[in-house]
Amino acid sequence: MENNFIYLDNASTTPLSENVLNIINSTYRNYWHNPSSTYDLGIKCSTYLEKIRYKIADRFNAEPEDIIFTSGSSESTTIVFSKIYETFETGRIVISNVEHQATTICANKLRKQNWDICEWTVNNDGILNLSNIDKTLTKETKLASIIWGQSEIGTIQPVQFIGSRCEELNIMFHLDGTQILSNGIFSWKDLKCDFLSLSAHKFGGPKGIGILLTKENSRLILKNKDISLTQEYSIRQGTQALPLIAGMYESLKNIKGKIKLYDYKTEFPLNNITILKNYFFQKIEDNNHIKITGSINHRLPNHISFLLLNKKFIPIKAYKIVNFMSENNIAISSGSACSSSSEKPSSTLKNLGFNDDELYSNIRVTLGSINNKSEIDKFLELIQICIDKF
Repeated sequence: MENNFIYLDNASTTPLSENVLNIINSTYRNYWHNPSSTYDLGIKCSTYLEKIRYKIADRFNAEPEDIIFTSGSSESTTIVFSKIYETFETGRIVISNVEHQATTICANKLRKQNWDICEWTVNNDGILNLSNIDKTLTKETKLASIIWGQSEIGTIQPVQFIGSRCEELNIMFHLDGTQILSNGIFSWKDLKCDFLSLSAHKFGGPKGIGILLTKENSRLILKNKDISLTQEYSIRQGTQALPLIAGMYESLKNIKGKIKLYDYKTEFPLNNITILKNYFFQKIEDNNHIKITGSINHRLPNHISFLLLNKKFIPIKAYKIVNFMSENNIAISSGSACSSSSEKPSSTLKNLGFNDDELYSNIRVTLGSINNKSEIDKFLELIQICIDKF
């Protein structure tokens, strides 16, 4: 990392590896024509595009037509919500009360159009209250949209169990999978949902490109019926960003290990990042000034989040710690990158039952392949200084 900067904010974005950058550059040089053009060079680009789509589908154990290229998770989520609205005009949608703001914004737009938006509550670990599932997932529900791995506190939801219930009730199920792929590849055929949103820059790919994974029967609802589109199976307009798509595939090739799916848990492959996270938890085990937020057992493998208490056991404001770490060449965040600059209290922590003094104090450390134990040790040394200083 440049200037010996220690980067511990991989949930925000990830660095490009050399092979990803190389494939982006070579694609810009050799495949810069419009894939929708009907002359030879356009057809050459279109052929290359579909070859990549096939290879990406193979990585996910999916069909090529399951893969819809978008600009990222936020757009993918917006497509799903907007098409649900266009199809049904009114109805009921279920989201969790710890969603990323991309989902909440979409839900709030529909709420203003008199849709019934149900916010499924979570327990103190951030896991959905499954005892409420029968009252939450009703036959009137058109769509359930849940964040698989919560970006601020790292908690993993029991998505297969929820997906099974949605299947029984004929409810369309969308997953925000933005934080998942840096920890392993899942099988799309085995995952019990209709739609899933991804952003390449969260797993070592370029910014501005992502995927909306779709299942065959559900995909029909997404097709644009108003105008004639040839791109992305008539679901998403615009010239495909072929160099970014090629870079995204290259980053997918770098992901090691398979994710195993069970009713109540997601099992990630053991890798160096998981070992590093466990090392962190081991080092802070007896530190009474660190209060973990989110679930310990059902957590993203690269994710650590906590409140830091000073010598008087009063929560230290997150911005003080983030600024202090930055002054000492360490990058961390106070939560989701999209909202960490906001002065508002954390709605996620509030919905987990944290008190007013704690809502501004969540710290997020997210690990990547570039990190090592010495960086964790350095960070923990500075954490101790923060305890004494603030």
